[in-house]
Amino acid sequence: MKAGGCVRTALAVALVAGLAVADQAKAPASKPKPLSVDNRLAIIRVLSSEYATSKQPLPASQKIEEALVVTPAGAIKEDKLRDDLARRGAAVHTGEIIQVTAIQFKTSSILFEINGGGKKKKKWYERIQVSGGTSGAPVDVTSPTRVPGPGEQAPPTRPIGSWILLSFPDYVPDLKPDEVKKMLAGVLDFSTRSAAIPWIETIPEEFREAIKEKKAKVGMNREMVLAALGRPGNKVRETKDGVEREDWIYGNPPFVTFVTFVGDQVVEVKEFK
Repeated sequence: MKAGGCVRTALAVALVAGLAVADQAKAPASKPKPLSVDNRLAIIRVLSSEYATSKQPLPASQKIEEALVVTPAGAIKEDKLRDDLARRGAAVHTGEIIQVTAIQFKTSSILFEINGGGKKKKKWYERIQVSGGTSGAPVDVTSPTRVPGPGEQAPPTRPIGSWILLSFPDYVPDLKPDEVKKMLAGVLDFSTRSAAIPWIETIPEEFREAIKEKKAKVGMNREMVLAALGRPGNKVRETKDGVEREDWIYGNPPFVTFVTFVGDQVVEVKEFK
């Protein structure tokens, strides 16, 4: 009888242990902690003002609600992106270098402002009056266009920035900067800009020094100018003698810099002080 009792006791213990393991397997995994203050500051420190290469076109936006939404798995709504691009045009094209100019933390998302966002302030050169017959009309100098004729309206100015919203189901979990970069990897490639020191060392010394001094020089390419001066406040294109030239405009009067490109190379730098 004692042996039988021991067997029954052992079976009962084994059954209870098995049920406990099953209950643990059914129990939901513990939720990740909310974003900590330290990691919030780390994300701002690492990603704010960081450069990246766009892997998707980003729609031009005039309000934050028009941001491109990215899930933690890196997915985006392709159909919505196509519709937004068709309606508002692209502020950033695939392969273009962008800059994260601001970061906002919300209850269940992180909002990244790209190239200054879509809220565009009126610049002095947007108020230039170009004669068109008997009357003048302001001309949008952000893109090549003909001068409006009498009675015609000038085309609207286009926003130069956009937003990306990294959206979570309930709240923003505790993430490190590298984890955020991985989540955005389907839209932005931070790898080339994160390796800024090796890139700097591959360019000629004269351009390296100019970048450190925040100056543009003849012979630079667009990436070097972006590294030196950041994204321009505006761009103007014109064709003269069959050659297309593009001016990148920085600053406000009386301190204005014009950087002129032919193709990918700077051919002229004018500074007005």
